[in-house]
Amino acid sequence: MRTAGLRRDRATLWRRGAARSATVAIAALVLVAASSAQERVGHEAGEFEYLGSSTGLVIAAPHGTFDANTAALAIDTARRLGAGYVVFRGTGAGLRINVNRPTEGAGRTCANEVRSDRAQAVYDAYARLVRIAGGGDRLPLYVEIHGNAASQSAQNIETASKGVTAAQAQAMKDGYPAILSAIRHDWPGYPALRLLVEPADRIFFTASCAKALGILSTDLVPRALHFEFPRTAREPPLLDATSTLTASLLIRFLQPR
Repeated sequence: MRTAGLRRDRATLWRRGAARSATVAIAALVLVAASSAQERVGHEAGEFEYLGSSTGLVIAAPHGTFDANTAALAIDTARRLGAGYVVFRGTGAGLRINVNRPTEGAGRTCANEVRSDRAQAVYDAYARLVRIAGGGDRLPLYVEIHGNAASQSAQNIETASKGVTAAQAQAMKDGYPAILSAIRHDWPGYPALRLLVEPADRIFFTASCAKALGILSTDLVPRALHFEFPRTAREPPLLDATSTLTASLLIRFLQPR
């Protein structure tokens, strides 16, 4: 893996202008951060790992096992930004626990997801840890990292949102070509994915169940971004590239207008 690494990659992005105008904003975000120690919380259905930060920015991977390599992506993205994080790694027994909402069952309509006591217990623990990781009762920005293998999204990074205007979504999209170009320069095998951001774009993965039943329906997260990465962006050789790309997009999103 690229060890010299992470500092050089981030500096390269900034030098090329992909995130230069956001430097002041993210520096302020990191400088005020007061991170706590990484902690783990066991549950009969799996294990939570979380890290607290006073920034109010939380990067989460509720399907850290089911959506392959999303736990690693969330943790690395959070570390690049000085943010808090929460990931859940499930045991895989029975239906998938959805974690960010109190239901079980993947790939179902919201009405057909199964409510259960264990799903409620996992969701309650998740919401509590998100609050701890963000250091407050209303987080300035909550970010979820997901993965999919859907053919209709294989060439896209889809980003559902809550509390985000079309102009804010478009501003993030406007910075994407330079970010992607820098990533593909340092990782030539990185796929030329399109970035789609709600509400500027129509997307397939709208996070509708989390918005209707789960954490995206709560006052805890008035503003959220919900990333869906195709499998090609989550292969182990490209995890550093994707976490660099994600952090750069968030820098772009957070910069003052």
